[in-house]
Amino acid sequence: MAERVKRVIELMQDDPSRDFSLAEMAQTVNLSPPYFCYLFKSIAGMPPAKYLKSLRLQHAATLLTTTFLSVKEIVRRVGCSDDSHFVRDFKRAFGVTPSAYRNGALAAAEP
Repeated sequence: MAERVKRVIELMQDDPSRDFSLAEMAQTVNLSPPYFCYLFKSIAGMPPAKYLKSLRLQHAATLLTTTFLSVKEIVRRVGCSDDSHFVRDFKRAFGVTPSAYRNGALAAAEP
């Protein structure tokens, strides 16, 4: 069963911006949505939606420090639909807003 969950995790990691529904993830590995969710949480330590959100936030942090894309463009590229929710979730995960995160990374990179 762990292989099935790993397959879905790989799909998420390959394209975190893709819109994944619980039903679609479960169908991909031929499991019912409740059982898939139970297995995923027991293996990954968090529900699928939370795991996907975490991947998206990590991807956004990488884009903030490696590109000069606007925050709005990064929000769109990582698959989030609401800017304000993204900023709130990013601040909750990293302790600062996306702009402050970028500015801190740029300041740390300067000699």
